[in-house]
Parts: sequence; C-alpha cells; structure tokens
Amino acid sequence: MHKKTDLRILRTKQSIRKAFYELIQEKGYESITIQDIADRAIINRNTFYLHYQNKPDLLETCINELLSELKDAVVLCPVSMNPFSISILETVMKTVLEHISCNKTFYYAMLIEENRIYQFRAKMENIIKDKLNGVGDPSQGQSHLAISKELLLEYLVSAFMGVVNWWIKNDQPLSVEEASSQFSRIVSYGHLKAAGILVEE
Repeated sequence: MHKKTDLRILRTKQSIRKAFYELIQEKGYESITIQDIADRAIINRNTFYLHYQNKPDLLETCINELLSELKDAVVLCPVSMNPFSISILETVMKTVLEHISCNKTFYYAMLIEENRIYQFRAKMENIIKDKLNGVGDPSQGQSHLAISKELLLEYLVSAFMGVVNWWIKNDQPLSVEEASSQFSRIVSYGHLKAAGILVEE
C-alpha cells in the first residue's frame, strides 16, 4: 500500500511540473497563478499546497533538482590534466545535451525566449565553469597561458551556452554526437577553419 501511495505522489508532482513548464513557455513565470497550474495539472489547489508552499518554492525545487542531476552527470565526465582539453569540452557538451534531451520542456522553459529564468542560466553556467576549471592539477598546463585564464573560461562557457541555446531553440537540429563534435572542432580550429573557409593572409 505504501508503494502505491508513493507512486501516486510522484505522478502528481510530475503533472504539476509538466504543467508549470508548459505555462512558463506560454505566458511567462510572473503571469502564472497557482490556479493556472492546478487547472493544467487537473488537480485542486489544496493538492498543490500538499507538495509546494507557493510558486517560488516550486520553481526553486525544479531548478535545484534538475541542476543537481546535471551536475552529477557532468562530474562523472572523464578528467584531464589539461582543463581546456578538446576531448573534455566535447564530452561535457555531449553529457549536457543528453540531459537536455531527457528534459526538453524544462530546459526550453528555463532558457529560451523572453520567458526564460535568468537565475537558471547563471547556475547552469557555474556547473560548466566549475567542471572546466576544476579538472586536473591546477598547477599543470596553465602557467604558460598567453591570455587570462578567467577570460578563457568566460569565452568557453559563453560559447558552450550559445550552442546549447541554439540546439534547444531549433528543436535539436543535430544529433547529440554531431553537435558536440562540431562544437569541439570550432573551439579547436577556430570558426572559419572549422567551417572549411579559406582565410587569405
């Protein structure tokens, strides 16, 4: 009996979150009411309050749980003595896109268009930055950098998130593997050479 009750609670929470994500896309977070969520999830308001205190609590719970899953997956990516290794960038991108594929509605609601949740993007960027900045031995491979390490990290994370946003917004036009591979080639060779454009001196 206990297992059946747990399953029912899980399904209710999933319905609430699905409704929440859809409504963010349609009308924006600020415009959503608890009644909107309840109506879309086909529950009553009292059922909503059994699981969440209010709308901010629901948002924070959704963000924290999904980003915790993402962080756990990214942490498991292989490490390298070189924190800016092309293979690391490709592997992390592949891991992130795979996670997005399993949670498309959530990521679209959080990252795309005028209804996006800015705090979500900032937290996601920090996960990527921490991975790139934290792998390997901090004393290895960085003393010879010809540019600021902080600037390099900002550039890589911005490019990374730009690809992620493009991939989500355009309904995953490339496979996870191809998008990850092309991203690593752009970073490795520069955008013109990666695109096969001959640059005259």
